[in-house]
Order: sequence, then structure tokens, then C-alpha cells
Amino acid sequence: MSGRTGRSRTATDPRISRRRIAVARTKRRKVAATAATITAVVAVGWAGLASPLLAVDEVRVIGGKHTTGDQVAAVADLDPGDNLLLISTDRIARAAETLPWVRRAEVHRVLPGTVRVRITERVPALVLSVGAARWTLDATGHVITTGIARKGLSVLGGADAGDVEVGERLEVTELLDALTAFRSLPARVRSDVTAVIAPSSERISFSLESGMLIRFGAAESLAAKREVLTALLGELRRENRAVAYIDVRVPTNPAVAPAGVPAPEPTP
Repeated sequence: MSGRTGRSRTATDPRISRRRIAVARTKRRKVAATAATITAVVAVGWAGLASPLLAVDEVRVIGGKHTTGDQVAAVADLDPGDNLLLISTDRIARAAETLPWVRRAEVHRVLPGTVRVRITERVPALVLSVGAARWTLDATGHVITTGIARKGLSVLGGADAGDVEVGERLEVTELLDALTAFRSLPARVRSDVTAVIAPSSERISFSLESGMLIRFGAAESLAAKREVLTALLGELRRENRAVAYIDVRVPTNPAVAPAGVPAPEPTP
């Protein structure tokens, strides 16, 4: 008796086969669609970056009377045609703050092609006098410009100024100490100062518009000296009394010299 042996094959339902084929086809279509979308986005993005609408065509300065857009563009190395989206606003702000008049800068992009730079400028406070040379400073000793930027500024002198560079801060200790003392004065007194004399850090004096001298001494015990000076000046105003000088070098033992007594410190 003979017989056939073999493995039986299970027939697949045609509906399942069609479903598998449809699922595979759908996956291929999704992959193709995703690839096409990515390609389109990249192409649009690339075209957008190259668009003339994004090219820098203006650097606009706001709040700067002595600072121009051309100066900011030059110091920040901005060229016409640079892409607005690719520039670093922080880098441009830092570069702008190296300009002599700029104390602080904020940079923003403004479409279609403007770099807007909002500037806070330094305020002229004193004129550094060395021989025939003059430089305008802010109250911290930052050199703003050569010459006298504004009439009526206090004159700083009495010490060797060393190397003076526009856009840099003074480095001479005696002058920096004098500026520290100057900033500590009451605002009303500071506005009346015509000269700041600093032959040394321990011999700082202020000459006032009235001709009175304030012997301040070293730039220390600032709060105590300010308090004593305010009290003495208030008393002199109430008594309508003129004096040659007020000495607050030792704030616990101040001194007042009557009018007519020669000033102990020369003006620059």
C-alpha cells in the first residue's frame, strides 16, 4: 500500500493579503510625503535666508546724539547684505558699547532689514586738564572725547594723568580716587564744583563756584564726610555766612575757616 507524505500549506485569506499590501503602500506614501515636506521646508528656508528682504540695509540708532548707525556698523563689522536672522544681537551690542559715548546698548532685529540699536549715552561730568590738553570725562573717569564737550563742566587736575585714550577709563589712582570723592558729594554741592584738585589720593579738594574750598582728603569715610558737609553747608546758608574753606578730612573733627583766610590748596 502506497501513500503520499508532505507538509500541508495553510491558505492565506485573500483579504488579509490585500490589507497587508495596502498598509505597506500607505507607509511608503507617508515616507515619501515626509521626505517631500522636509525637502520643501529646507528649500523654502534656504530661499528665505537668501531673500533680499532679510538683508541688512540699515542700522538705526535710537537715543544717541553723538553715536551714528555708521559708527555702530563699523565697530560691529556689519556689512550691507548680511542676513538679519544670522547676525548676533549680543555681539553687536557689545561692540557698540566700545564706542566712546555709549554706556549701554540694546540691539533688536526689525523686518524687513533693519538693525535697531537703542543707546544710553554717557553723561559729560568733568574736563580733565593736563597742560594745554583737555578731555571730557563722565563721572566714572571714562574718556568720552577730546576737548570740552559742554560748557560749565568741573575741571579735574592736579595729578599726572598718564596715558589718556578716548574710549578708555583713566588709570591713575589719584584721579580715580578724586572721582570717587566727587561722586560722593551731595548733588547740590557737586553741581557747584568748578574744580577737582588731586595732587595725591590723600589731598583731594573741591573748589566751588562761590570761591569756597572743600578740603576733602582721602576718598574714605565717604558717608560720614557727606553727612558732615551737608550739615555745615546748611548751617552756613541759614546764617548767610561766607567762609574760605570747610575741612572734612577728619569728619569727626571738621573745621571751618572764616572768609579772607588764604586757601590752603591751589586750584589747577
